[in-house]
Amino acid sequence: MKLISLVCIAGLLFGAHTAYGCDEACQKEAAETKNSVKFPGYLTWRYCDDLKLDFIETDMKSLQSYSSKHFNTKYKGPIKNTIKFLSQRKEWLQECDRYLGMTRKDRIFHDTKTTKLVFNKMDSINTELKDIINGVTYSSSQGDETKVIVGEKFNALFRAIDDHKNLMHLKGKYVYQ
Repeated sequence: MKLISLVCIAGLLFGAHTAYGCDEACQKEAAETKNSVKFPGYLTWRYCDDLKLDFIETDMKSLQSYSSKHFNTKYKGPIKNTIKFLSQRKEWLQECDRYLGMTRKDRIFHDTKTTKLVFNKMDSINTELKDIINGVTYSSSQGDETKVIVGEKFNALFRAIDDHKNLMHLKGKYVYQ
């Protein structure tokens, strides 16, 4: 009698777990079926969280150093590299954003507004850098203002990321080292 009771309880617990709890693999499979997509094997919530943290911490420091110390409109190579860098990071982040949206009902930068803002700021920088490669300059009575204009675009991205980071700190979501 005890054995039958244990088996029934175990069956109920297992059934309840599968009925009410759906881990990442289960949600990934459900999202693939529902949306007729096949996610790459490397896409996981952890991967996306790590990618976002690397972008927020490491990539932003690299971009800040470039924009404040090394940006020069005379040198097109580093400008092209920065365009490629931002395009690649945006592509990776968008892939994770799509994955998180379909599996975890979440956005890469916590909410739709912030996520769109960050992606728009990245596009704004790339547009400006592409214009510089094509010969566009900004002049005023002060002289060449191109570096100032591009600096403002970079600073807008940095502010958006800092605002996101501060909000996450206040919510106790992340611990940055």
